[in-house]
Amino acid sequence: MKTQSPTRIGLVIAIAVLALIITGCNMLSPVMSYQGRLTDETGEPLEGNVDLTFKLYDAVTGGTEVYSEAQTGVAVSDGLFDTTVGPATLIAGLAPKDLAQPLWLEVTVDDGTHTETLAPRQRLLGSPYAFTLMPGAVVSGTMDTGTFEAYDIEAVLSVHNPFEDPGANPALPALLVRGETGLALAGRTETDTYGTLYSDPGVDNSNLAFYSNDDVEIWLDNNGGGNGQFRIYNDVGDLLFRVTESGTVWPMSVGGAVVQVDDEYRSMTPIASPEVWFEDFGAAALQEGAAVVGIDRLFAKTVNLDAGYHVFLTALGDCNGLYVANKTGAGFEVRELGGGTSSVGFDYRIVAHRAGYEDVRLELQISSLDEGEAD
Repeated sequence: MKTQSPTRIGLVIAIAVLALIITGCNMLSPVMSYQGRLTDETGEPLEGNVDLTFKLYDAVTGGTEVYSEAQTGVAVSDGLFDTTVGPATLIAGLAPKDLAQPLWLEVTVDDGTHTETLAPRQRLLGSPYAFTLMPGAVVSGTMDTGTFEAYDIEAVLSVHNPFEDPGANPALPALLVRGETGLALAGRTETDTYGTLYSDPGVDNSNLAFYSNDDVEIWLDNNGGGNGQFRIYNDVGDLLFRVTESGTVWPMSVGGAVVQVDDEYRSMTPIASPEVWFEDFGAAALQEGAAVVGIDRLFAKTVNLDAGYHVFLTALGDCNGLYVANKTGAGFEVRELGGGTSSVGFDYRIVAHRAGYEDVRLELQISSLDEGEAD
């Protein structure tokens, strides 16, 4: 029995595989068209019905059988036949990951008298459209673990990058997104929970890591549509940390503050108190019963000294006592009680409201530990 390999298989298979990639999760089965011409040993075209067996292998010879399908009573007219190859459903023996590798098709023909396996196997080739997803292509569908997990299908779209060698040639990213808008997550059905990222949901204690060669920026309420918040919860849903787009941080007692001073950012640690105070400490000495103490220039730029501030004094020797005679935005004057003229040293502590927070007192952060209902 002589055969002539079909001329359309490369193109038809490529189109079938592309359709699987784009819409496979909507249960479009991985079926491809197959056409061919069969002749006898003298070159005469066959007539009637034949049985065909199709097998997919991962190598041109030998290798592992990936898929097998037998068809009976395929009609042949003037040597020509036309059929389809592939399972009726996505998960019936040929999964997407099976098609993501080089494959060769082997065909066996049985005309009732002779059985012949055609050789060589035919390599399944792609078409230009199978090499990329065209702009606007959509990967979509509905999946659940009850239907698909048993077939080792883990996601609507899986990107596998099994790189393990951290040597001279680093891994390429499994997914590269270019452009200003990057990656958008939307369309969750639960109220106000749009955009969800997970580490491996099937592995306990799996980590989610972010790497950057420079800054990492989070823009709260980028479109100005509401009161954006950044929250951190523990495993039982308790709120541990929160910062609003206005800069309010909860809980204040466990964190500091970073304030801008000129063109620099300086770290400050606030007092755990009903109001937002910054404080500074220092030491000085009286000269003939008086001293003028200047306030540190950088500290002065972090607080509002014009709104008033407090000074606490501790004498470091015997004297009549100390008091603050005058306070300005540049400093304060210290004198000895009773008109004393000693030159005793003293420590001081200055406390002032953080600039911009002069009227904040016992600000409401959240009314419950639920979704962070805030004032």
